[in-house]
Amino acid sequence: MKEKYDVALVVGTRPNFVKAAPLLEYFEEKNVNTLFIHTGQHKDKKMSSNIFDDLNIRPPDITLETPTVNMNEQLSYMLDALDDVFNMNEMSRVGVFGDVTSTLAASLAAKNKKLELFHVESGLRSRNMDMPEERNRIVVDSISDYLFAPSDDAVENLIDENIDSKKIFSVGNIMIDTLKKNYERIQNGTKDILEKLKIDNNYFVTTIHRPSNLTDVNLNNIFNALSEFTNKFSIILPAHPRLQKYIQKKNIKLQNISLIDPMSYIEFLSLVNGSSLVLTDSGGLQEETTFMNINCLTLREDTERPITVELGTNKVVGLNTENIISEINNSLASKLSKEIKIKNWDGNTSERIFNILYK
Repeated sequence: MKEKYDVALVVGTRPNFVKAAPLLEYFEEKNVNTLFIHTGQHKDKKMSSNIFDDLNIRPPDITLETPTVNMNEQLSYMLDALDDVFNMNEMSRVGVFGDVTSTLAASLAAKNKKLELFHVESGLRSRNMDMPEERNRIVVDSISDYLFAPSDDAVENLIDENIDSKKIFSVGNIMIDTLKKNYERIQNGTKDILEKLKIDNNYFVTTIHRPSNLTDVNLNNIFNALSEFTNKFSIILPAHPRLQKYIQKKNIKLQNISLIDPMSYIEFLSLVNGSSLVLTDSGGLQEETTFMNINCLTLREDTERPITVELGTNKVVGLNTENIISEINNSLASKLSKEIKIKNWDGNTSERIFNILYK
């Protein structure tokens, strides 16, 4: 006999967990019977296991064994495995988050079963079709029944793509729900993490994980730019397993840059909280630094989160060494506004989603 649920929430990577946590909690507070599925896309324990304790998320009901292979093989495995899960359990709708392979797989599997699909973080666009995340976003948005956009520019993107406006809802940024809930813990944790890493208040936080940045040329450009500041600032680089493997394979020697293991969500943002500057190729960190009012330089040629540039603390600086150096100097010399307000980035996104789906 099939188990009956109101909804299935599917996650697969650390950013997915951060986005799903407040919605899972709110659904269960409101007695929405939720099947929580982890595809296993992030297998590295440093990247996923401690996130459950960190965010006080209950363990998934189902964890798949997605292999660590290329994206096409992962997608194929997930489609088959999720098809089995949806056959063995009964639910009326499926929720997905963000833009990773798990997001695409769960969306396709749900629609193949004629289930309602809602996408949290709809409408983000970088205009760079070389990014797999961009392709995933466009496909998922095109087949979703509810499109929950984090900002007005995302809503405009969806309308420009001729998606039915009745399906589009501007609900705010769900990552801010998680950040706001844990903000006091993050602020209180800064002193401890600095003592643990034995650094003072003058430091940059750097993250690099996108495959497009893991080339000799791009990494040399980034590291050469950072080396210009190591006499005054510590450079802390919590390394994604993908970056660690690349550095080991290429036998790259880092001068005065502290390469450390991935950190827990709370520890990492506690580190970010005390930093002089953040340099990243991450998407979510552009939003988190905007909320935290910390200067961020995005080490890419584009961003799917332009609102963080227009209204936030972010600047897209590319991968040219001289430009990165120039923008670091500009950031260090600039004074940030004491108050940044973006519509609905207020910690209530989960409530808005619930009210749309269940009221």
